[in-house]
Amino acid sequence: MSEVETVVVGAGLAGLTCALQLAGHRREVLLLEARDVAGGRTSSWEERGMPVDSGLHRVLGCGTELPRLLRRAGMSLDEVVYWEDELEFRTPGGTRAVLGASPLYNPLRTLLGPLVSWDLLAPWDLASLVPFLTAGVARYLADPDGLDRFSLSAFARRWRVTDTAVGNLLVPASAGVFFLPPSRYSAANFFGLLVPALPGIHRTRVGAFRGGMTEVLADPLVAAIRARGGEVRTGTEVLGVRMDLGAAAPEVTGVDTAAGTVGARHVVVATDPGNAQRLLAPLARHPWFRRLLSAPTTPAVTVQFELDRPALPVDRTTFGPGTVLAAFSEQSRTTFPHAEGRLSVILEEPERFLAASEDEIAKTVIADAARIGLDLDRHLLRHRVVRYPHDFLSLEPGHLADRPSQHTPVRGLVLAGDYTRQRWLSTMEGAVLSGELAFQELEQT
Repeated sequence: MSEVETVVVGAGLAGLTCALQLAGHRREVLLLEARDVAGGRTSSWEERGMPVDSGLHRVLGCGTELPRLLRRAGMSLDEVVYWEDELEFRTPGGTRAVLGASPLYNPLRTLLGPLVSWDLLAPWDLASLVPFLTAGVARYLADPDGLDRFSLSAFARRWRVTDTAVGNLLVPASAGVFFLPPSRYSAANFFGLLVPALPGIHRTRVGAFRGGMTEVLADPLVAAIRARGGEVRTGTEVLGVRMDLGAAAPEVTGVDTAAGTVGARHVVVATDPGNAQRLLAPLARHPWFRRLLSAPTTPAVTVQFELDRPALPVDRTTFGPGTVLAAFSEQSRTTFPHAEGRLSVILEEPERFLAASEDEIAKTVIADAARIGLDLDRHLLRHRVVRYPHDFLSLEPGHLADRPSQHTPVRGLVLAGDYTRQRWLSTMEGAVLSGELAFQELEQT
């Protein structure tokens, strides 16, 4: 049995952040990743000859955690991200609107776009959002768990948001980010994204990755960890966390892998929530873990099309309210420049697609894409589907309290991941911040 001071389980952004901090502070750390590539839910790989990634990810310029992480590794955000700074909306009713998404870098379209896109949002629709947003921010700051009793649509009705504003803004905002319609999406999760962004709202931007996420983001972080003396092993699945539950105070003793047992004083579980529930199952009778281990999760399903020409004239994030295309983007000029055409689509209400075949999913998406002016069928070369059955802890009302802290009552056991309690819920920023908080927890022991 090998021995190490700290094992970090999972090489997503949370695990990479924690391991980089430990290695940078000369702490002995072993980072284990089950898959052959690093990055977790921000990863990329080749699947049956086609380059794919884990889903359509976008970076918001108002965050501070990811840029700080990259600087620690000797990178800058501009090296990793191509800034689009626009959002497009397409509806089956024929609405086409392009709005700016950067007050600082694209001010005219950002400030004036909603005023000239009357078919998307009329002035009275915009006005109806003001009391809703004001009340939501105040309620989240004062009582987030109380706000979590409302769905986003119920809270919007309470504040008399117009049906058009709900359909053309709140539907794509909820479905495009977390794949659920506003009737199933907690108002606390919505404002949990908005509130942390407010201090840097003037810096808001929308950025696409300049290549596969493992290539441009995860692998450089792995290299930085190794350069500081940390060890990273991919293709090494952790089968279980070893714990002494019979002691007066339960404590971790290491992890079991297919290659053998690794003893450790500290174990950081930095996986997605589904794998965290699996690894922590022996603690099901412990009252502190009971809520986390019984919490429902939210899946994600992405379909990625390679085409013989671009599906859209510009690479930018696009929303398709009223279709299964929650959010999508042409990526042949940014993330996948090898392709003549490349469209990645996040599906709304992904539960219905978890058991469907790839061809069934593609057929459904192609049909709905035609309703919003995209001709995919005649130009399709190949497609791949990526499914994550447990992408997030449930984002539906009533589950905010399921989120655990990084600190646990088991000595040596620390949690990290965007599902844990921190100010950036269920985001890349949240994953990085949770990894930083996990490191700080370890520093105190």
